[in-house]
Amino acid sequence: MEGARQGEVSAASLQMGDDTIAIRRIATMSVERHEFAPWDTPRNRKTQSVYATLCVSLLFFGLLGLGWWALRPAQGDGVIGLFAGIGMLFLGVLLGIRAAMIAVMLKKREPYYRLLIGTSDARQIPLVDNNRDVLVKIRDVVRHKMDTGDTTITGDFDLNLDVVNLRLPKGAGLGAAAPTKPEPAQEDDVFEGPRITF
Repeated sequence: MEGARQGEVSAASLQMGDDTIAIRRIATMSVERHEFAPWDTPRNRKTQSVYATLCVSLLFFGLLGLGWWALRPAQGDGVIGLFAGIGMLFLGVLLGIRAAMIAVMLKKREPYYRLLIGTSDARQIPLVDNNRDVLVKIRDVVRHKMDTGDTTITGDFDLNLDVVNLRLPKGAGLGAAAPTKPEPAQEDDVFEGPRITF
């Protein structure tokens, strides 16, 4: 996945990998939904192609074996053709089922989400994860700091563990940045800011 996997929210900046962004320089934030096919790789496509080719070949030679037995049912080579044909047909069917299963997996698509942070100097820094709630929480923390100018809220996050740790001063609350119920999934949840003047 693109973007940093760990980061830190300090008093006035957001650290993500090698990128440090001043909170007051953030212009836009959006949580976007995308899809990808995790099984659609060159190796899996080649494996599916090999299985399909072997399936067709084994079915063809299996039918030839049965045909040979039909021509010479009482001969020894005809009996060998019968058993060989049945074996190849059985194996060909198994490989065909496996090829069909891989073909279905190649078309399977899964969602992922991107928190895209745009800055006033035209940079765009992505955070990508398959857990939308974690990205929304990071966005809401940054939005709260932008709206209120609050420098007391700090913390860190780890997208590999789906964890956002916040350090709040005693008696402080995050307000809108920590909703008690998860937000409904949306195709494109955009916040444009800042809403305060400096």
